[in-house]
Amino acid sequence: MNFYALPPTIKASVYVRVPDSIRCKNQDSEWRGGFSRPFQNIFLEGPIYTASGDLYVVDIPYGRILRISSTKEVTVEAEWDGEPNGLAVDPDGRIAIADYKQGILTFDPTTKKVSNRLTRKNLERFKGPNDLIFDQAGNLYFTDQGQTGMTDPTGKVYRLSLDGKLDTLVENGVSPNGLVLSPDERFLYVAMTRSNSVWRLPLHADGTTSKVGLFFQGFGAVGPDGLAMDEEGNLFICNPGLGSIFVVNPDGTPRARIVSGTEGINFTNCTFGGEQGKTLFITDSLEGNVQYVEWHCKGATAIPNLASKSNL
Repeated sequence: MNFYALPPTIKASVYVRVPDSIRCKNQDSEWRGGFSRPFQNIFLEGPIYTASGDLYVVDIPYGRILRISSTKEVTVEAEWDGEPNGLAVDPDGRIAIADYKQGILTFDPTTKKVSNRLTRKNLERFKGPNDLIFDQAGNLYFTDQGQTGMTDPTGKVYRLSLDGKLDTLVENGVSPNGLVLSPDERFLYVAMTRSNSVWRLPLHADGTTSKVGLFFQGFGAVGPDGLAMDEEGNLFICNPGLGSIFVVNPDGTPRARIVSGTEGINFTNCTFGGEQGKTLFITDSLEGNVQYVEWHCKGATAIPNLASKSNL
C-alpha cells in the first residue's frame, strides 16, 4: 500500500439508537462537553461487549450505565451522582468504571450497585479519570485526564496492581484519554487528545515503562479519543472531531478509515464483540446511537463474562 495514498473508507451502520423514552430530557447536568452539534439529552461512551451478548455503554452527563441486550432492548442498569466514561470487566466479572467526578468505581451487574474502588491517590482526588483497561494478569491501567492540555501537560497514566500498589507511568500527558494493550501486552497505547497523538509505552516486567514514544500523529481541532486493537495488532483510533476511526497497521502506516453511514459524526469510542468477536461497535455519542462494522478478524482480547452470567 502506498503510504501517501488515501486509505479505503468503510461506512458503519446503525446497530441501535437509544430511544427517546430513556433520554434525560429537561434534566440539568453539571457536565459540559465540547458539543459540535445540538445536544440530544445523552452522550454515550465506554462500550464493552460481554459473552452474554449484551453491550454496556455509559451516559456521561447523567451518571448512568445502559445495557443493550442481544435483542437490542435498551435498559438503565445503574444511575448515580457521577460522570462515567470508560468501562472494563475485571477478573471477578464485575465492571470497573472510570468516573470523571468520583474516581475509579465498581458496578456489580448482579446487585446493580455502584461502589468505590479507588477514589483517591493517597488523600488527593484524581484530576478526572477517563478510560481504563485490565491486562490478562488483572492489573488495571487507567488515564487521569482532567482538564489537561497543551498548556497544562500534567495528565497521568496509572497502573493499579493486584496487591493495591499504584504506579504512575506517565506524569506529563497532554490530555490522556483512551488506552489499549497490544495483543502480546508488551505495549500500552494511550490517546493524547489535545496533542492529537497516540503514545506507545513499552511495559517492563516490573510494571514500569521507559522510552515512551510518539506512535501516531493526527490533525484537526479534536484529537484521538477511544482506542481498540484487533488480534493482528491493527490500532483503531476514534477521532470525533473528524467523524472517523482511523485504522493503522502495527507499524503506524494507514490501513483504513471508518465513517458513519448516517448523519452521525461523533465517533468517540469502540470495542470488539459479536458472536465471532469480529464486530466493531462504535459509540456515536451526540446522536445517542451505537454503530457497527464487520471486520475481517477478531479483537485482541477475549470477550469477558460478567459475574451474573458466569460460574463465579
